[in-house]
Amino acid sequence: MPRHPMKHYSLTILLTLTFLGLTLGLAGCEGYTYTLNQQPVFAPTETKLFSNYDISDPALKSCTEQAIFDQTVTRANQLTQLNCSNAGISELKGLETFTDLTHINLSGNRLVQIKPLLFLSQLQMVSLETNKHLDCSDGRQLVNQVNGSVKLPSHCSR
Repeated sequence: MPRHPMKHYSLTILLTLTFLGLTLGLAGCEGYTYTLNQQPVFAPTETKLFSNYDISDPALKSCTEQAIFDQTVTRANQLTQLNCSNAGISELKGLETFTDLTHINLSGNRLVQIKPLLFLSQLQMVSLETNKHLDCSDGRQLVNQVNGSVKLPSHCSR
């Protein structure tokens, strides 16, 4: 039975396009949909960033959104580090959603209460320096709770 050269030719083109598409995808073109005869043969998967949280402080919300974007966080437990120093944050309500935070920098803000940090059991490093009005009793409780480094404002060391 004779082979059909057109079938072999089509298969070769398809394999070549697939290889080319994979190569281009690795080269930074992963956001494109590849088609053959106007039919999609490869479409990128969209990453849906995590958004199921409620943070009322606008500065903390903005900082958290940026960290989620930068770290491509798709689930709450994927956010492990947060640097929100000198951001004008005055309230931490809602931060307890991110239960796997290990490192958090909140120095240079306007924090008074830090109770939500007391619910984050994975914390290893916390910086609260230069929060001039911080309630030191919560700070000391955090020091006893965290298995790592907690830096409190200077007025809490008196």
